Amino acid sequence: MKNLLTYLKERFPVPVTGTHSLMTAMFLVAIAQPLAKGSNEHLSTLFISISFLFFMLRMRVTDEFKDAHHDSSNYPNRPVQRGIITKRQLVAIGVISLLVELTAVLLAGSIQSNQMSAIYYLLILGYSVLTGFEFFMADYLEQHFNLYFILHQAIFILYPLWVFNIFGTGFSLTVLVASLIFVLFMASMEIMRKYELRYNPSGEVVMDTYLAVWGSAAFWLMFVISVFGPIALAMYFSSSWLYVIAGTAFALLLAFRKKNDAVRGIVAISFIATSLVIYFS
Repeated sequence: MKNLLTYLKERFPVPVTGTHSLMTAMFLVAIAQPLAKGSNEHLSTLFISISFLFFMLRMRVTDEFKDAHHDSSNYPNRPVQRGIITKRQLVAIGVISLLVELTAVLLAGSIQSNQMSAIYYLLILGYSVLTGFEFFMADYLEQHFNLYFILHQAIFILYPLWVFNIFGTGFSLTVLVASLIFVLFMASMEIMRKYELRYNPSGEVVMDTYLAVWGSAAFWLMFVISVFGPIALAMYFSSSWLYVIAGTAFALLLAFRKKNDAVRGIVAISFIATSLVIYFS
């Protein structure tokens, strides 16, 4: 148990990933039901967040296997490389995560009397399997960082489709725009997650983070999404707080542009604040 807790603390900190999961679920439910919440929407939100949390844990386990060689060469101090956790234990975590993930998916739909919505989740499940196998072109993607990023982030196009089906959300231009903003926020959170420079044992920068590969472009992508995302959502949700979030992100990101940890925190808080505002609007 101690080894498992060490692994989670270093590779999947639950307070952080749990918050991210809940905010993601709240964002999705908010754009699915802009005018009137359905019955027990908070309970559905909870199960959507649980499914997302265990989806991320399952993908974390998958990454441990597909990135094993890279991590062993560049990050020998990570838990798997130190022998803190075994491959068999990782497989067990992955299987349990999948079972909890799918159970939460079924419950999220059942609460809204829409069990068949789980069929849409099969698209997410299938796409996640493709990412696990690097779309069967791992060598090619290793040489094309931008394509790798786009293909892996594309899974978030499927999340609104699933949640919209749970709540019976009809198609409209506004819903389409809100879905696009969600996908962009997910991209921003992914960039934020790896907005740092990492070094191998030889002291060389490892070219596997957005700051290392994209340089200042990574900052400006997060800046645009954190500032203009809430403004765009203001046409969907009548809350002046969205403008406050946008203005605050604008000022703070420019003020702390050179401080990587501060930038990461501001981007994360912007997403959290946006999710809370639109959910409770």
